[in-house]
Amino acid sequence: MSSPCYCGKSNSYEECCGAIHSGNKKAETAEELMRSRYSAFVIADIDYILNTYASKTRPVNQAKEILDWAKSVEWQRLEVVNTNKGNSTDDNGHVEFKAYYKEDGIDQCLHENSFFEKENEQWVYVSGEYPKEIKPKLPNRNDPCYCGSGKKFKKCCFGKI
Repeated sequence: MSSPCYCGKSNSYEECCGAIHSGNKKAETAEELMRSRYSAFVIADIDYILNTYASKTRPVNQAKEILDWAKSVEWQRLEVVNTNKGNSTDDNGHVEFKAYYKEDGIDQCLHENSFFEKENEQWVYVSGEYPKEIKPKLPNRNDPCYCGSGKKFKKCCFGKI
């Protein structure tokens, strides 16, 4: 039995992203393209990564840096958080994802909202932005501490954050 594709789908790499990488299948949705790009980072397929950028945003002079980074990290898993449009009948779409990896032995997460559009009837990656992480609202100084100690916030964790 073959292992699941790098992108997290249960099909084997050959049946899933590998078929897209080889050109035997095309990405029908923005999410499929994003998943295939993640798998291309895992296997460090720089040609596929560059070729799936929109022509207006393709970073051709950064190919070596992209390749070196893709090879330097240990890819862990992909989580698709949300999609907006990007179906086979759409012309553009967004995919929010989290790509987990280890770099220098430290767990990392690339959290991105990616924008895709169709170029010559093919999905391409245009750009991405990193969502702002929402910090939890801290209690007021005289409120009970959020750590559960029973002390007031100002006498407990106030100076530690």
